[in-house]
Amino acid sequence: MGKVVYAAAMSHVLYPDYYGKNVGPHGRRMVEELIAVVRDMGRDMLAAKPDALVVIADDHLNVFSFDAIPAMCVRIGRSVQRMVQDDAIEFDRALDGLPERYPLHEDLANRVLEQGMEAGFDFAASWSAPLDHAFLSPVSTLCGPLPVPPLVPFWVNCFIAPQPTARRCFAAGRHIARVVAEGPWRVAVIATGGLSHFPGLSLARVGTSDVLFDRWLVSLMEVGDHEALCALTMKDLDESGSHEFLNWMVLVGAVSTARARVRFFGEMGRIDLAALEWALP
Repeated sequence: MGKVVYAAAMSHVLYPDYYGKNVGPHGRRMVEELIAVVRDMGRDMLAAKPDALVVIADDHLNVFSFDAIPAMCVRIGRSVQRMVQDDAIEFDRALDGLPERYPLHEDLANRVLEQGMEAGFDFAASWSAPLDHAFLSPVSTLCGPLPVPPLVPFWVNCFIAPQPTARRCFAAGRHIARVVAEGPWRVAVIATGGLSHFPGLSLARVGTSDVLFDRWLVSLMEVGDHEALCALTMKDLDESGSHEFLNWMVLVGAVSTARARVRFFGEMGRIDLAALEWALP
């Protein structure tokens, strides 16, 4: 019987030079503190000896396009490429020194996809989508120089309306948990992104965050108030700049019997940085 052996969520721009340039010395120091915490979390994750690592993150319109944007997408196949972009923004250029290709856990990805379709989830499948900073910045920080477990990348449409609801993301996480429980593997699950920020979606609020909203979200995860989290609307997430919290909702669904523990929370101004772990039974 399979098991989720590690679960965590964290911000996904783990690049001090970016924050040093765009925020200043306190931004650099804050993300460096977060990186140290994530590296420590990675030691815990790898000590759990996962057979696979499910990574839930969002597209930044550099994988999908306005031709078609899936609500949720599972990357299948045997390996996945690191994204290479001639016009990459700063924090994607930080991936340049990383391996060009990563192994996928083909069997688990196929089961998440195929059993999801049978269960009523209209997941998209991709055989060729590469991974950007939303996936590889946290993964490379967690694993450092050690081998990365075979990945199951899972995209959520966080930015382009109509997005999946928070409740639907929670249900997708419950589905992933069922697939893992029915399989033979030890699985780590992480979600990335956030917390609140406004990456060009609201020009009037670029460079700001919503600290009160973020601390409220964290408190709900600490006590396991899933109904309040599922009741979040896109209006709530749009107004607070918490679009990427939809990624976290998939993870919350996957570990719904557990409670979150805060490993890091930082109020930068431009964005609130965070890293949480779940105490698994």
